[in-house]
This record gives sequence, structure tokens and C-alpha cells, in this order.
Amino acid sequence: MLDFIFLTDPVSSSQPWEIVVAIVIIVITGVALFFLYRNVIFNFKKNKLERDSIKENQTKDDDAMDNVIDSVSRHPLLAAINDDISKIKEGDLRLFFAMNLDNFRYIVDSYEQKDVDKVVDEFAKRLKKFGDKTSISGHYEQDIFIYYYKGEINNEIINQIAQELLDLFKQPTKLGNHELTASIGVCLFPYDGITAENLLKNAEVAVYVAKKEGKNRFYMYSQNLIEKEQFNIDYYKQIKKSIENDEFLLYYQPIVDIRTGKIIGLESLLRWQHPTMGILSPGKFLNVMDLTGDITWFGIWGFEKVAAQYAYWKKSTKLGDFFISINLNPKQLYVEGLARQYFEIAGKLGLSPENFVLEILDYYTLANNEVAQYNLKEFRRYGFRMAIDDTGLDYQVIDDMHKISASIFKLSRGNLLLITSEETSSDKIKKIIDQAKANQKIVIAEGVEDEDTIRLLNKLDIRFMQGYHFSEPISVEDAEKMIRKSPWDMYSFNHLIK
Repeated sequence: MLDFIFLTDPVSSSQPWEIVVAIVIIVITGVALFFLYRNVIFNFKKNKLERDSIKENQTKDDDAMDNVIDSVSRHPLLAAINDDISKIKEGDLRLFFAMNLDNFRYIVDSYEQKDVDKVVDEFAKRLKKFGDKTSISGHYEQDIFIYYYKGEINNEIINQIAQELLDLFKQPTKLGNHELTASIGVCLFPYDGITAENLLKNAEVAVYVAKKEGKNRFYMYSQNLIEKEQFNIDYYKQIKKSIENDEFLLYYQPIVDIRTGKIIGLESLLRWQHPTMGILSPGKFLNVMDLTGDITWFGIWGFEKVAAQYAYWKKSTKLGDFFISINLNPKQLYVEGLARQYFEIAGKLGLSPENFVLEILDYYTLANNEVAQYNLKEFRRYGFRMAIDDTGLDYQVIDDMHKISASIFKLSRGNLLLITSEETSSDKIKKIIDQAKANQKIVIAEGVEDEDTIRLLNKLDIRFMQGYHFSEPISVEDAEKMIRKSPWDMYSFNHLIK
């Protein structure tokens, strides 16, 4: 029995190769478990690192967002309004007014910064006094003010507050007794924005429309304004910034006497040196500036630039009987005391007003404006030369030429085309030319682009011309080269004027 048991023991009966196989299986299994364990641990650590990294980045993003929000709301006015908004009960309303001073650039250019700050402080104090203890009001930045109203709200109250704010800004300032106006945009919380930043942004849209409608008025924001006006508003803000960055400059186009080949003058033309789009012509921006009233700023700025340039050329070149002309938009002439400022600028540089021609655009639109008419009278009294190119309705300038005191009539490109195309109205243009000469006015033709036009104008006894045939508008550096060495001589046009 014992022998049987011994003989059937599985261990004792195993073959050597079976032992080797078993050992190999154990080793392979161990290696596999080792690598499996290592991969599990590696992936666990990797995932942990990724989770930690994501968490860290999220924390950074949250901190950055907090910083952004904090920087946006850092202004005490906006912060105070947001604080009130966070406590508003459901169903409560608030009124948000953004006020932008009209023609404030005039104050900035006319006075020192300390005096400008006094004007701003004066308006901020008026607002503070105007509101009650629950309202939030004051100066936001530059020429923008804010008034935030917490009381009862209905249409009558909105109109009443807006009108009172308009009147508040119309009161003369202590600085030079100036009477400024403001354009106001009105928003209603929560319908037009749920943060102070939203309300301000949308109120600025309404401010733009108020300026566009004529300034010194208020406009309620509505959603459709965004779709209708957003492009112009963005462009308007770019223009505002470009003024601060001094991105505007003047180009010049020569006016030539074809009988002598001499340059008798230059017309100054505004250009915008856009940071990304390059040099832009007035057609790209003047319409927006005209709508919002910023065009008035260029009256003084432009003349200061022109006068300084003339003074430099007078010292460094032989100008002789030479003038520079500058365009005046009707809205520029609505600025009180404009003529006096021009006269003082010329005087400081030792220049005579006769060195400058003021080209009055849309002359007949000024007939019923007392300030503009007074400025025109003063310009003449000081000795500035005047030019017009407006023919009036149904060419009424033919009958008015004898009483228009401008010494120059400019034949516009449009009227020149009427003559060259032999339109039915070309006879009236020729009558205007004859009337101008009969009243001892100089006639200058604009937009001359080819020799055939020169021949035609010569037959009409017009000798002074400007246009692309002679030169496109050029930079101040190129204009100086042209003045120093005129590109034409008296023989240049002999074959055209025989």
C-alpha cells in the first residue's frame, strides 16, 4: 500500500521539461504584471499631472478674468454702478445717461491743460449738485460724463431729466464764459444692459446718433441702432483716437499759371495717416466727422499747420506773391470768434492774412447763420482772401456775383465737366465765368486732367488751374521740392495756349 502511494506521487513523476515550462510561464507572467503595473502607475501619474496642470491653468485663467473684470470696473463710477446693480431687486429699473461734450476739441486746443481740467471739474460738480444722494454721477474720461438715476422711471421723467441735463451743460463755463453743449445717450437697465460696462457701451451708440442728428440733444438707445450704426460708430471711435494720436496731416496740390508756368499757390488738403490702411483721402472720413461735429476741430488745427508751414517756407525759399488755400466747412464757420483766432495765429508768425485763401464750401448754406456771416465779414475785415465754388440753386450766383465779396471763384471739377461735355447747362457755367471776370474776380479751374481741357479753358480766358495733369496732392516734403524748383517753365504750355 505504501509502495503504491509512493509510485503515484505527481512530483516524483514530473519530467524535467515540464518544470522548465512552468518556470518560463511564471517568469513571463511576472514580467507582464510588472509592465502592466508600471503602465498603470505611469498613466495615473500622467493623468494626475494633467489634472494638476489644467487646474493650475484654470486658476490662472480665472485670475486673469478677475483681473480683466477688475480693470474694466476699476473706474469708481462704473464700480459704484455695478455695486448698485448687484443689489437691485427683480423688476427694479435704472436710468443710465452718458454725456459727451460737443466741440470740446476747441477748448482743448485753445487753453492749457490745467484750464481744460477746470472745465471738466466744473461740469462734474454741476452733475454732483444736480443729482440726489441716491444717484451716481461724475466725470468718466476725456469729455464723457455719466449720470445714473435710481428713482421712479417713466417716459415723462426720462424726458425731463434729459432736458435738464442738456440745460445744465449749456450754462456758460467760468473759463472764457464759453457756452458748450452736450449730446446725451440714454439707456434703461436691465433692458439695455445688465452691467455698467454694457450700459456705457450702448449709451455711446445713442450719443453718436444724437451728434449725428445735430448735437445738443438726447437719444434713447434701442437694439436696432447697433445693426444700423455700428460700422460708423466704430469708425467714429477710430477717428477720435486718431486725433489724440496726431495721425492727421496735410497734403498740398499746386495751382499753376499756364501763361508763365509758375506755381502761384497751393491748396492744402487733409489726409489721415491710418496705422493699418495707409494714407486715406477725405472721402474716407470727412462724412463721419461732419455728422458728429468733429470737423470743427480741423478749422484751427489745419490753419495752425498751414500758417507754420508758410512761415517756414517764407524763410527758407523765395515765395514771392504766393498763397496757400485752406477749405472751410460751414460747421467750422459756426464757431464763434473763428476769424479772430485765424488773425491772431497769422500775427504770431509774422504773416499777412493776404498770404491765405479761405475756400468757403457750400457758400449758400451760410446765408441764414448769424455766426457764420459774422465770421465771413471779420475774415474780410482782417484781410484774408476768400474763394467760393458754390453756384447756388439754379445758378443764382450769376445774379449775386456783384455782391459776393470773395475775390476768387473756383470752377469745380463738376462744373468743368459740364463745360467739356457741352451739357445744356454749360452755357450757365460760362455765364458764371463771365460774371466773375466782370466783377474783377480771379477764376481758378479745379480738376484739370488733360491738355484738351487746358486748351478749352484758355479759350475761356482762364489761366489759373490745378489738377492731376499738373500734380496729384503731395506730401509737404515733395511740395517743398516743387516750390524750390518749379517743374514748369513759361514755354511748357505755349503749344496749348496759342
